[in-house]
Amino acid sequence: MRDSGQLLEIVHQALVAGGYDVETIYRRLGYNAEVLPLRQMRTPHELQAFFWETVEVATRDPDIGLHLCPHAPVFRGEVIEYLMLSSGTFGEGLQRAVKYLRLVSDALNMRLDQDERGTRVVVKGSTIEAPQLRHTEILAAHQVIRFGQTVTEGRYAPSRVRLRASRRAPQSEYEHIFGCPVEFEGAESEIWFDPEMLAYRSPRSSPELLQLHEEHAEKRLTTLKRQDLIEKIRAVFAQRLELDRCDLEEVSRELDIPPRRLRFELARAGTSFSQVLADFRFALARKLLARTAEPVEDIVYLTGFSEPSTFYRAFKRWSGMTPVQYRESRRNRPARAVDPLD
Repeated sequence: MRDSGQLLEIVHQALVAGGYDVETIYRRLGYNAEVLPLRQMRTPHELQAFFWETVEVATRDPDIGLHLCPHAPVFRGEVIEYLMLSSGTFGEGLQRAVKYLRLVSDALNMRLDQDERGTRVVVKGSTIEAPQLRHTEILAAHQVIRFGQTVTEGRYAPSRVRLRASRRAPQSEYEHIFGCPVEFEGAESEIWFDPEMLAYRSPRSSPELLQLHEEHAEKRLTTLKRQDLIEKIRAVFAQRLELDRCDLEEVSRELDIPPRRLRFELARAGTSFSQVLADFRFALARKLLARTAEPVEDIVYLTGFSEPSTFYRAFKRWSGMTPVQYRESRRNRPARAVDPLD
């Protein structure tokens, strides 16, 4: 599961606006969000637990997610925002936002519920059991409210909020920040609102623009699905690389995808089977050289090469350095420095 770098961008801007010591935080994390192309990135969701644990320690704030909410900029969802604005009603736009939420995160789930108990947006994070992920869900719930207000010109308002998280800060802080009564320790996070809001008609509603925005959203979703396929191929490589059985036919059989279809999908993703394999081998070689003491002779075979000379030539072509030079260059870097290629 991966998240859009836009989520990290929102948190970064909130930390800066809130006056937090971002330099210390990023030094502990081993990267600097200010120099990363956040909008083009999709980061592994499981890293969020480490991120929030680090931020908690650096800020000495166990409810940092809540306290960042007032400083966080409103999520500008690009195509999701455009879908909301060009839809006929707020309810229709909300359903489309739910449909394409994966463009924002693989881990966050959202749905619109309507029953005898009322109307609410339900937000739930991943099934990863990490208490630090409470911060992501609290921020997400608050962003849903702010986003709803943005696309309805301030008319959307929650009547009450139930968080899946437990209460850490005083009750009054939660209710001041969310602008309504707040409950805790629900099965899911829920944002209740007036059902009449679903019929609100956007002044920017446009069937023509809606069609264009949906086509764009579908293209981006298809791109993500092809990226999923590449990740599945990489997982097969991880299992088979040392077995020297990593040809396209073997991988196709493992994934139960016809070879011709696999070639086609990779071509549409702008790559090829041989390129994905080369990228995987290069990434694995870098990791083994930088983070282990494995002899280069063993790394040759761990990365699926049959001859040291072939490995040396390939690595020099990929990096401009020999494996030994690369290892030495990594040893001279500060602890936890981030390789932009990783």
